[in-house]
Amino acid sequence: MKKLLFLLQLIILLVFSSCQVEDVPIPYPLPSVPVSAENTIFVYMPWSGSPGNLYTFFQKNLTDIKQAVVDQGGLGDKRLMIFISDSPSKGSLINVKYESEACVDDTIAVFDNTLDNQKLNSIDWIADLLRRVQEYAPARSYSMIVGCHGMGWLPGNSETRSRYSLFSIKDKDNERLPLTRWFGGETYKTNISTLDKGIEQSGIGKMQYILFDDCYMSTVEVAYELRHSTNHIISCPTEIMAHGMPYDLLWTELSKSNPDYARVCDTFYNFYSKYDYPYGTISVIDCSQVEGMTNIMREINHSRNLVNVSEDDVQIMDGYQPAIFFDMGDYVRKIAKNETDLLTRFERQLNLLVPYKRNTPSYFTEVRNPGVGAVIPIKTYSGITISDLSSNRKVLNGFAQSPYYKATH
Repeated sequence: MKKLLFLLQLIILLVFSSCQVEDVPIPYPLPSVPVSAENTIFVYMPWSGSPGNLYTFFQKNLTDIKQAVVDQGGLGDKRLMIFISDSPSKGSLINVKYESEACVDDTIAVFDNTLDNQKLNSIDWIADLLRRVQEYAPARSYSMIVGCHGMGWLPGNSETRSRYSLFSIKDKDNERLPLTRWFGGETYKTNISTLDKGIEQSGIGKMQYILFDDCYMSTVEVAYELRHSTNHIISCPTEIMAHGMPYDLLWTELSKSNPDYARVCDTFYNFYSKYDYPYGTISVIDCSQVEGMTNIMREINHSRNLVNVSEDDVQIMDGYQPAIFFDMGDYVRKIAKNETDLLTRFERQLNLLVPYKRNTPSYFTEVRNPGVGAVIPIKTYSGITISDLSSNRKVLNGFAQSPYYKATH
């Protein structure tokens, strides 16, 4: 009898147990949360305008980056995100993955950039895009590469437009392409202040570096506006050839959370020294030193012992007439030559502000002498420019309102 009761209890227990198991719903797999990486590199290539479109060169840049990733054996503890526009109205956000010994593009979103909330030159757009980057590629540090045209600190309005030069190369369809990445994007132009506020509002924190693969971006005015948004700026004080940065050679360093910036400059210099058009300038600005330089420049500008110099007396770093960008070191040495103590402090701070720089003996400008271009010798080079001396109308119309001018005058 006891055995019979035991068997009945066992059967009841098994029946109820099986029912309970069957009644438990099987959950659908949850979306995987990306694991935080060491570093995420975000490549931002908005529409560069027409004429002067750089899309073909952007595609080559991305091909070089992906090949470098493959040669390196993958991304490792890093992430690569890309935004690129293939027309004035459309742009795609892409998460680049490494699978089966190849880079695979995972398109996350396609944007209609004609919509008010997706305008490429708005603070909300930059902030939202960077939030998406953080969502899909979270990391302990972030770096940003901006590929487009550039015009330094100048506001992106009608006053900063520039005529397109006919001195160009042709693509396979016999269409003219720009020889340098000079200013020319008319559809979307993003103010430096917009980029700065967009980074701040995104909550991404300070970038490890912002690399501007654009012309004329190594200026003290740009550095001042971005001093809270990035630790370093990698850029060119002159025009850069349309080929842009040699990413296949630079990727090893650029993908690090703490690159060897001296090696970045050396690699750039070695590439352009042997390029078909052997002209190139590059520098790395340490943004932690911007405030120190601003304080010294305020003292210099308030001095009553400055020397008047003409634009022709200072190293010009562009092709505009009148010039817009002047070598900062050469400018200050000449106006403050009677201020020995101030000049000594300036030189010390300049070395801290621009710790790494390289340049070929000359730079090329497509802006001057349209249809031919011009090669201009570099007699002195500090790796950073300033616009205080300029009499160009484009500068005079807005320079006094720039944050750097207000901080130093």
